[in-house]
Amino acid sequence: MSDAPGTVRAAAGMGVITAISRVVGFVRVLVVASVLGIGYLGNAFQSANSLSNVLFELLAAGALSAVLVPAFVDLLDAGDERGAEEVAGGVLGLALAGLGAISLVGVVAAPWLARLLTLGVDAEHAADQRELVTFLLRFFVPQVVLYAAGTVATGVLYAKRRFLPTAAAPIGNTIVMVAALVAFAAVAGSDPGLDLGVTERVLLVVAGTGGVVAFVGILLVACRTTGFRLRPRWPGRDPRVGRVARQAGWGVVLHTSAGAILGGAIVFGGGVPGGVVAYQTAWVFFLAPYGILAQPIHTAILPELVTEARDGLDRYRGSVRWAIERMALTVLPVAVVLTAFAAPSMRIVAEVVGETDTGARLLAAALASLGVGLLPYSAFLMLARAYYALGDSRTPGLASIAVAVVGLVAMAVATPFTDGAARIGALGLAHSLAYAVGMVVLLVGLGRRAGGSVYPAIVGAMVAASVVGGLALWWAGDRLLAGREGPVADLVVTAGLAAVGALALLAATRATGLRGRLTVRDAGGTGDHAMVPDDAEALLP
Repeated sequence: MSDAPGTVRAAAGMGVITAISRVVGFVRVLVVASVLGIGYLGNAFQSANSLSNVLFELLAAGALSAVLVPAFVDLLDAGDERGAEEVAGGVLGLALAGLGAISLVGVVAAPWLARLLTLGVDAEHAADQRELVTFLLRFFVPQVVLYAAGTVATGVLYAKRRFLPTAAAPIGNTIVMVAALVAFAAVAGSDPGLDLGVTERVLLVVAGTGGVVAFVGILLVACRTTGFRLRPRWPGRDPRVGRVARQAGWGVVLHTSAGAILGGAIVFGGGVPGGVVAYQTAWVFFLAPYGILAQPIHTAILPELVTEARDGLDRYRGSVRWAIERMALTVLPVAVVLTAFAAPSMRIVAEVVGETDTGARLLAAALASLGVGLLPYSAFLMLARAYYALGDSRTPGLASIAVAVVGLVAMAVATPFTDGAARIGALGLAHSLAYAVGMVVLLVGLGRRAGGSVYPAIVGAMVAASVVGGLALWWAGDRLLAGREGPVADLVVTAGLAAVGALALLAATRATGLRGRLTVRDAGGTGDHAMVPDDAEALLP
């Protein structure tokens, strides 16, 4: 069984690079909001640029992430690197062929897709926004082919325990997008509207697709530096690729939930002026703690889970429990901050990008409602990977159907009865509810499959403490900001109360001994009574 400090080190290193990447990503978000505005032009760009992500999540991301890492780990652990190259090349060949055909259909269907993305837009702006979205889609939809190559390269890097390049790759995307949007602002001026010239449109295309080219290029170069030769090939009847393809079908179903719910938010939020941009902006803030704190844990531990699942389910169960505990300790405090301080923090963001009070309310509603579901979202994806380590992508795929149904039905039910910030908040709550359902389904199912519970009992106490602490921080912030206006007051109160909360968390983890149990897993995998090495201790919050 691998020791926890090794996993912690890998996760911590990935988390640091991801944190830098996310900070740079915030710059991108602020530039998009500042240059394009939280309005119809911003909605047009974000809707079109998001569709390629949604399509890829629906059609291929789940398939590739579900099966590549376990398949590559098995081959590489056996010393069969050539076999891993052949499987990776075959999967890439299939993905390029299939997604290439689908992207061609998407380009032809761009006018109909644009009509779907602009449902609910008022008649005065609908035609102009639809025309611009149609133009952008014809250049953004083919991004799915690039994403396929990047995802296969990512699977190789994960299997080889090379986590840092995958965390750094988004920085390339941000650099290209920001540069193109700065050029757009210089050409188009401060309030360009929807009627854009050829130069402005080309710059928007460069911002979207050029950024993806940079992102994927970094991954491919990093993969090549490991000595791994990733070349697309037609697999024919290769049984190894066939096994991957059979598992891949359920992987597609799993990631359909993420893409479908995001797509639902885009459609239902499009009826609120600035709603799509507000939701997308809050989504970036929501994903940041997941990417920095949760994703590195389940990414770093997945290759170990594959090995442990072969050697014995006792250690496997203990590792899953450890990962969930570790993730909860880091994610829950951030969820409290996102929810309790959504209003003042988003007022600061709105002030920076020059948005109105209405824009700030939209941003706050989206962030608070998404923040409630940060732990369920993180745990669902962690548990899905635990199933992948067992060679089972079917069960998470079935659970994701429940996630998609719950989320989309909740959005559809809430939309006719809400408007403005209330509607955007309802979309975020629907997302949180959906992943809470999915988390419970996978927890129960994995416990039965692994021969014992993988639910760490202490997480329930963590959640209860977080609810109480979050309400207290929200009440204190509301009282302290009463009668005080401006970004300085928002910043001082938010930072001060967050610092108080952090100190309280640190004291609680020390008093309960929780820090120690999360650094080393004993033979049973619980982490109880473990000695904590100094180097691992330094990595803990």
